[in-house]
Amino acid sequence: MATVGDASLWADLFPDHLIPNILELVVKTWQSFQKPQPLDHEVPISRRFREALRRGKDLHELPFTIWAESSETDPDTGKEIARIDIRFLHGWKEGVYFAFECKRLRIPYRSKLKSNTGEYVGTNGMMRFIAGRYSRGLTSGGMIGYVMDGKLDAAIPAVKKAIEKDREDLRLVSGTSLHFSSMMHRKRAVKETRHNLMKRKFTIHHVFLAV
Repeated sequence: MATVGDASLWADLFPDHLIPNILELVVKTWQSFQKPQPLDHEVPISRRFREALRRGKDLHELPFTIWAESSETDPDTGKEIARIDIRFLHGWKEGVYFAFECKRLRIPYRSKLKSNTGEYVGTNGMMRFIAGRYSRGLTSGGMIGYVMDGKLDAAIPAVKKAIEKDREDLRLVSGTSLHFSSMMHRKRAVKETRHNLMKRKFTIHHVFLAV
């Protein structure tokens, strides 16, 4: 049966040309977003932020939808293997999307400051993309780091150090690290990492947001 309408809506990969729109939407929406308290948890922050992103997306008439927090399931068993914090969908295939995993960084507890870089980089952070719990068969995804004490200049180098320490597990492309974004013209709070997965290259776009 021939495809009727825009064939790109049936593509197997999320379109790269929409990723700068997503990154810009995240950065600009955060500028006017009512900031959370320093000890707020990431789930309620992400839920409020997602609604703000939806309003911004509609205002600028961007060609994708933003899903509520949603399950990623095993295609054979239907068992939930992860929950995606913020998912962008462009076409008709539910498995083709751009996902953000959201983590807090530099949490200022009364007794001590918790960097939380291990959580950001580890099993429930970046490794969700590397292990295929998110974005299976795709080529890009994203991390949002809520910097809870507002100190981006401390948070970003700490994340870079943690990434370099775990570069083998993260399957970083040789000679690369946490670098300037190739899509956002050297905005200091937007970075990217490139990874060698089994049969494909994968890029994680990192957006650091100061609380």
